[in-house]
Amino acid sequence: MTATNARGHLSSETIDLLLLSALASNEANEAKAHIDDCSLCKQRWMELNEDSQKFKQYVFARTLPAVEARLNASKQGFFERFKLRFVLPALGVATAAALALTFAAGPGTQTEDDIYIGVKGLEPTFEVFAQRQQGASFAVKAGTPLKPKDRIRFIVSPGQAKYVLVASVDGKGTFSVYHPFGSTESEKLVGKVPRRLELGSTVELDETMGTEKLVVVLSENPVKAEALKAALSESPTAPKLDGAKVLTQEFVKVAP
Repeated sequence: MTATNARGHLSSETIDLLLLSALASNEANEAKAHIDDCSLCKQRWMELNEDSQKFKQYVFARTLPAVEARLNASKQGFFERFKLRFVLPALGVATAAALALTFAAGPGTQTEDDIYIGVKGLEPTFEVFAQRQQGASFAVKAGTPLKPKDRIRFIVSPGQAKYVLVASVDGKGTFSVYHPFGSTESEKLVGKVPRRLELGSTVELDETMGTEKLVVVLSENPVKAEALKAALSESPTAPKLDGAKVLTQEFVKVAP
């Protein structure tokens, strides 16, 4: 049976295995049928294919010669027995990219901060998805009308950022932290982030009508919520924080 997460979507592992043609035929057919019927999983599938092409074109081609040279020089260990051609196809795109870049960089002590996230070089992005009552999830784009009681959640591709903070300024100008919900500073991502991560917070929208601005901060170091609030007060349309990428998106909350 096709693996799905708690929200009824395909797991990241299932999508990766489908890309690698590593699922049994019945599981692959179930996964493809789910993708056809689920807008979120369809978008994840399309983006995974796009990232796979970028990896092959920009990362794999540059790093494979260096990896092979180091493997040939080593003549020992796990990779001598199994060889690179068996290892890379068995890994997800992001893991393979990180592996190639790590070996190409040369020997050294690896810390938690070095075991890092995503295909390096890609710009950080975020996406918003909403669910209305028991209906299907749908993507929230700029200007998308939402209603009170709609639930929204967030997916980020953090690039090389190590922390994330999601905040909101509603139609009355009230500042709130949506992820980590109600927190005073950003959440650390190192050690648990795949190429594309669904954040844990799900927010139910209140009754405040009008345009609401979402602000996502992806940063090298933790960012205080108060610092983001001050940056928004200083420059509501283009807030800036040192060492951070600040992304914004607006939606419109309308009456039910």
